[in-house]
Amino acid sequence: IPQISYASTAPELSDPGRYEFFSRVVPPDSYQAQAMVAVVRALGWSYVSTLASEGNYGESGVEAFVQSSREAGGLCIAQSIKIPREPKPGEFAKVIGRLMETSTARGVVLFANEDDIRRVLEAATLANLSGHFAWVGSDSWGAKMAPVQGLEDAAHGAITILPKRASVPG
Repeated sequence: IPQISYASTAPELSDPGRYEFFSRVVPPDSYQAQAMVAVVRALGWSYVSTLASEGNYGESGVEAFVQSSREAGGLCIAQSIKIPREPKPGEFAKVIGRLMETSTARGVVLFANEDDIRRVLEAATLANLSGHFAWVGSDSWGAKMAPVQGLEDAAHGAITILPKRASVPG
């Protein structure tokens, strides 16, 4: 059955051997990972951490980022942290604590869902680290206000990726 997706970005869906009748109108996550590497390099960063929501979107996105950064060269990944699918109380404080273990890697590349992004920003605020991290967020953050509402200080200066889009008249 032929399928056309307006939102599926998982890279594995690009495999014509497995998904012969699948097509999408948005680019796969591997493209945004390449864009994120370009942003990080343009900012002159050479040492960053990655943060991913557990699951296909987050883990595949970070994997694509790491692969693209290897190909581009000159970029070291301080640590890659995975946010559990069902985080326990205090989990996000632990995430911020782990990020602080390599505190000189202030750039953090996020492939996370909206709720996880919000909770990471909340944890950074509670740890009095608003403004310490420079976030580069994937399209799950994009231009959405929900992840940052009330947490603007923690999110200040974030760069987020969003596929180009336009309204079609009529």
